[in-house]
Amino acid sequence: MIFSCHNYSQILYSKASAQFLRNKGTSSFIMQRRTLIQIIAILMLFVLLTPSPVFAYTVLWDTSHGVYVSSTFGGDGYQPSQNGYYQRLAEHLSNNNFTVSTTSQGFLTDDPAGFDVIVVSLTSAFYSSYTSDEVDRIVDFVNDGGGLLIMGDRLAAPNANIQPVASEFGITLGLSDLSPYDILTAGHTNHPIFDGVDEIFMYAASELSAENPAFPVAWQEVTEKDIAAVAQYGRGRVVALGDCTLWSWVDTYEERFYMADNPQFALNTFTYLAVPEPATLLLLGLGATLLIRKRG
Repeated sequence: MIFSCHNYSQILYSKASAQFLRNKGTSSFIMQRRTLIQIIAILMLFVLLTPSPVFAYTVLWDTSHGVYVSSTFGGDGYQPSQNGYYQRLAEHLSNNNFTVSTTSQGFLTDDPAGFDVIVVSLTSAFYSSYTSDEVDRIVDFVNDGGGLLIMGDRLAAPNANIQPVASEFGITLGLSDLSPYDILTAGHTNHPIFDGVDEIFMYAASELSAENPAFPVAWQEVTEKDIAAVAQYGRGRVVALGDCTLWSWVDTYEERFYMADNPQFALNTFTYLAVPEPATLLLLGLGATLLIRKRG
């Protein structure tokens, strides 16, 4: 059999063409996969940052340091139970994809790691102070991406019980009483917790201060003293308020939850605390994309 150089060249050319086509197909597949991953990452980021009925959020409210019960109102006192003064708040959150639970054992027994938001409220911690171990658990929770709501109260109240928690995030509670007692304010910054909120109502609130990493976001217009602050800590968020009763409801005598734009302010606050910080999500998405690219 005669094997010409011309035939041999054709074979080599055919092999090269086949290899080229295979490489091109593989490269095209990899590029398509990377593009698909990027699109999925962007869509996930968009969905996670947009509160939606698809997602359900969880709140753990600590009552382990003693719930204050008013002699006037009776019931379960300042907690989100069926007969508690935060009953309307819990119902409002429940209607907006939140589940509110309480812990009478505390965060060292009931690990908050599986929750989106935890609540440290003075009126639910009225009789003893948070320990250093509890504070460490709370700090770790926030640092890992959890949301923390801190609610203090007027100067005569035992703000010292929750101050060890607030101090970790640059917040000092109960600096002075605000006058008049009825605070109806539109004094606030342009922040997500005030979306759709013109005014908030507080009663017998106290002044608070904020320093890095916290910063003030609302103040009493008469005195210009700060009444609300937020902080970004690690991957988590913190909101601190100078009043424990703005979202309470007992009867027509004390229906502060429905005053001004308090219901919307409540929903905004818990949503802000529950939804992960945007930059963190973006970094996680980019990190996952780069890792897959490297492996590809």
